[in-house]
Amino acid sequence: MNLLSSIGYQYLKENLLKLNPDFNNINIETQTFPDGEHYWRIENSLAVKGKPAVYICGTVDDKAIFESYNIACSLINEGCSSLHLVVPYFGYSTMERATNAGEAVTAKNIARLFSSIPLAAQGNYIYLVDVHSPSMQYYFEQNIHPVHLTTEPVIEKIISDIRAECKDIVLASADIGRVKQIEKMSKQLHIDNAYIIKERISGSETVVKALKAEVKDKNVIIYDDMIRSGSSVINAAKAYKEAGAKNIYVVCVHCVFSSDALAKLKENNLIKNVYCTNTHSCCQNMQDDFLKVYDISEIILDGLRI
Repeated sequence: MNLLSSIGYQYLKENLLKLNPDFNNINIETQTFPDGEHYWRIENSLAVKGKPAVYICGTVDDKAIFESYNIACSLINEGCSSLHLVVPYFGYSTMERATNAGEAVTAKNIARLFSSIPLAAQGNYIYLVDVHSPSMQYYFEQNIHPVHLTTEPVIEKIISDIRAECKDIVLASADIGRVKQIEKMSKQLHIDNAYIIKERISGSETVVKALKAEVKDKNVIIYDDMIRSGSSVINAAKAYKEAGAKNIYVVCVHCVFSSDALAKLKENNLIKNVYCTNTHSCCQNMQDDFLKVYDISEIILDGLRI
């Protein structure tokens, strides 16, 4: 089977090639013309015909979406037997529904775009990793079959590594939306849990409205599926610290980290370390001992339906 990746996900392709030497590495030639138009070409395209194509791609921004769609259609045109789009981070996921008249439901529109990719002889699949809202996988229609992958084994490994350093752990949520997941994980790991209720006052600001936490003199692990600006996690850390927490660790799946989010998390002196997976390409550009990144390549490899 053939393995390709978008520009931003070369690192995941390299990891998968190490895990499975049976993959045939296919590179993509890219250019940007003076007027801003983009050019892509699948190298060794003859090798694509009649074989499954695994393409690791992203929707982290508009350019990535356009790149992913064009390469996916090209793989179909070159005759791949089945198309497997691996999307480690599904961008625009916070716009999975409209709350005001006239709003574009971007997540659904992107799903419709990928659903319009021509159908390979043995089917099209899209692999989503811990999407922000589980209902989004049902936005895909017609030609493409969504497969939801979970990073739970990696998250459990992170928590296990933290527990090896310290005792008296409490698993905590950054908001009420993750309470059920926190309760489930804490039961599996046999540790206590805590949660807060927050209210969003703007696109980047939240305030804590209520707190359920017995964390005095305990080490708190705040879990959230995604960190963008970091304000939710910082507010949660403040609340748990005020409730008597000892050390605070932050664990997330998707480290989106807009603008100076990582610096803000580090400089507030509330958080000892941030742990994340490498679902988002931005983690490759951050060299800081404060941030510890874990690989999800085995999750992808085990989840492929080939």
